[in-house]
Amino acid sequence: MRPLPLNLELIRMRAADIRSELDRLRAYAAIPEAAFTGDPEKTRAARYGLIVVVEAAAAICTHLCARHGRAPDSYPGCFELLGQLAVIPPDLAARLSSMARLRNLLVHAYGRVDDSRVHAILRTHLGDLEAFLEQVGKAVAQELES
Repeated sequence: MRPLPLNLELIRMRAADIRSELDRLRAYAAIPEAAFTGDPEKTRAARYGLIVVVEAAAAICTHLCARHGRAPDSYPGCFELLGQLAVIPPDLAARLSSMARLRNLLVHAYGRVDDSRVHAILRTHLGDLEAFLEQVGKAVAQELES
């Protein structure tokens, strides 16, 4: 079976979405937790931003998994699969999988979201998305060289 062609445009567009949204999310991360959780507009905007970055990363993830002939069963499963395929380190895969589970909660059970948890993720895990983009860049460069 021949691998799917590498869709560089999809990767570039989704990476740009992630980078753009990360700038906004960093601004929310810099706000003290009480001010963040006490402002419904800020929490809604940050929740949406997290959905955007995870979905953009998942689009890249799904494409790369398909290139390896694999189909993930979920957003969290996609990142786990990329870790198993050694496209990203397993520890990064686990953290991104956890972020994808938060995305699922934001989309499907938003009434149960703890905004203190959202703020903690903003403060501690935005770098994981940058690391993801770095690893994707390395994987793409390897494929283009071969």
